[in-house]
Amino acid sequence: MNNSLIYDIAFSQIHGINLYERKALIQVFGSAMSIYNACQQDRKAFVNLELKCMDSLMTAWPLKAAVEAYSTMQRLGIEATYINDATYPNRLFQCEDAPTLLFSKGSKKWNLPYLISIVGTRNHTLYANKVIQELLEGIQHLNLGVVSGLALGIDGIVHEKACELNMPNWGVIATGLDNIYPAQHQRLATKMMATGGGIITENICDTAPLPYQFPKRNRIVAGMSDATIVIESQVKGGSMITAGLARGYNREVFAVPGKITDQKSTGCLALVRSNTAQLYQSPTQLLESLGWAASDSKIASQKPLPFDLSPICQEILEVISKQSPIHRDQLANLFNINIGLLSTHLLTLELNGLILAHGGAFYSIC
Repeated sequence: MNNSLIYDIAFSQIHGINLYERKALIQVFGSAMSIYNACQQDRKAFVNLELKCMDSLMTAWPLKAAVEAYSTMQRLGIEATYINDATYPNRLFQCEDAPTLLFSKGSKKWNLPYLISIVGTRNHTLYANKVIQELLEGIQHLNLGVVSGLALGIDGIVHEKACELNMPNWGVIATGLDNIYPAQHQRLATKMMATGGGIITENICDTAPLPYQFPKRNRIVAGMSDATIVIESQVKGGSMITAGLARGYNREVFAVPGKITDQKSTGCLALVRSNTAQLYQSPTQLLESLGWAASDSKIASQKPLPFDLSPICQEILEVISKQSPIHRDQLANLFNINIGLLSTHLLTLELNGLILAHGGAFYSIC
């Protein structure tokens, strides 16, 4: 049994110690076991630390519960990373409120030269799919990892696309690793581990997905990365919290623009208006803003993504993406519009590089 880890787990579960004090104590004493030993003597070792948590620290540590948590970890193949370990996420370590202990499954090779977080709403549009696809394709030439929250919607799409491109990606969850949340993403989590990424949490097993856990999770998403990109968000939501945290950590924040009449774009537009985020236009522009190397093959061809498609164009694009290739007459019947008007919409999509026209009036997705 790893006695040191037992004390690390117990220390992480003591109530009444805030994140800042927890990290400060580790920096002073070096390990949770050393803190425990100091607690067994008297309070003299803590006199100069000006701690508000002394009463909590001096109570009985939950060592029995820690042993049980350790046994569960062993059974489920869960690994722990202590804040002083060389493998601890180096960008997260710089944050004052970094968790002292992380639990993970999959690869721990997250200290790559480049790491980027991508977050957004659960109720996304087809436009978001296009943005994510082109974004990841435009940066995959780098030795880069992707971080998101494994939530439904944008997060899930990000993880799926990253796996398709064999890009290592990590999902930070708000529960324990015995309960991948949401349950719909258990298979996706397995795929992420198989493509060089994994799942991360600061919570021990049997931690329920309670509301307050999600903002805590978001600080890890923001803290692990060099930059955070928000793709579709209302003014209130987890993505906005993540963006604010990233800004507070002095990390770069980008927001994908959208229509001023679209509720799903109000958050992104607010981030740009308040100078919390830069406007995201294309992978090339992102790389230039971050000072990262662009791919020679992409520089000439990338264009800013269109974000002013009409609702009918978005609907047509969605149908083509699912039934490609599809004949123009089928589209006309599906949408009950005449060929002339349909041809106008199809031309708009074609000029924006979203669809391809083929002989015989067939259309497919790019």
